[in-house]
Amino acid sequence: MSTVWDQLLATSALEWFGTVTGLAAVVLSIRQHRAAWPLFIACYAAYAWLSADARLLAAAGMNGVFVVLSIEGWRSWNRSEDASVEASGRGVWISALGAWVGASAALSIVLFLSGRADAPWLDASATAAGLVAQWLLTRKYTATWAFWLISDVLFMVLYGQAGYWMTVGLFAVFTGLAVHGMVSWHRELEEAAP
Repeated sequence: MSTVWDQLLATSALEWFGTVTGLAAVVLSIRQHRAAWPLFIACYAAYAWLSADARLLAAAGMNGVFVVLSIEGWRSWNRSEDASVEASGRGVWISALGAWVGASAALSIVLFLSGRADAPWLDASATAAGLVAQWLLTRKYTATWAFWLISDVLFMVLYGQAGYWMTVGLFAVFTGLAVHGMVSWHRELEEAAP
């Protein structure tokens, strides 16, 4: 137990900042509150830096892209203040799965050829799932939560290998929140159905 305590004490201020802003952003996104987006921007900027430091190059790039997608999500949710959650039809699922597989393959190749990335296939798969999830979130598609689950679990493994235990804990909480988000958004759809 002292090892976990020592690791928590050794956690950098940047990792704590990313953890707190990330948790707050996910909770607010489940509630469909626009204030989630500036918190996502802060969280992703912190994790871009931490990921680069851990040599998780795809994750670092993903977090940089997430900053841009969060700006778009913030803009989109501000435009459509009353927009509700949308069910993910077959076309959305096929597109999302295709994008995940294709992006995973492409990123894996780039990371492997770079020779500088640790765990290129796992890093690429987690990153691609996260990118798909973030895009789905900006559109309020229910499938976002399935892709967050995949991404969160894979990132728990990656950050655990890198020794970022606070971040592993964060992604464990994100996993639970993704399940909660999935249930909450599906419940909203059922209640809205005629």
